[in-house]
Amino acid sequence: MTASARSQEMKYFEDLVGAPVRKFGPLVFTTVLLDQLLDLMGEKHPVHDSDSFANSTERKQRIVPGGFIHSITSGWTVQHGSPAAIVGMRSVHWDFVRPLYPDTPFYFTTKTESTEPLSEKAGLVNTVRRVFDEDGKVLAIGRMSVVMLRKTLTSQGELS
Repeated sequence: MTASARSQEMKYFEDLVGAPVRKFGPLVFTTVLLDQLLDLMGEKHPVHDSDSFANSTERKQRIVPGGFIHSITSGWTVQHGSPAAIVGMRSVHWDFVRPLYPDTPFYFTTKTESTEPLSEKAGLVNTVRRVFDEDGKVLAIGRMSVVMLRKTLTSQGELS
């Protein structure tokens, strides 16, 4: 099996029990992507849409909305790591420490904080995602609690 095929294998509850910290990046949230998503989502608060307004609030330029940070880091994980057998999100909470500016490289890590089997079919996984810049300064910290499928054995003893 190739490395790219392995990286696209579905991750289950058991795969995240005791898993090492996963690091991703660099990512860049481009100005073009920001404009497209602001148009699509309608989240045109001036601090996201206007450099002059952002400058008046002591920002260097307009900033990426926090909800977009969650979305792009989750999508990056699936595209460049592995999809996960998530069947539901229990909770998500983000602390935004410093602004993320468009066209600025950033990185993130995901750490499994705790896990709890819920049944033979599902388990609860609590993770912490840290988003940081090239100098290692934290931009955001996300805490997520998701319900994931567990690996099950078929009658032939194969994983399904």
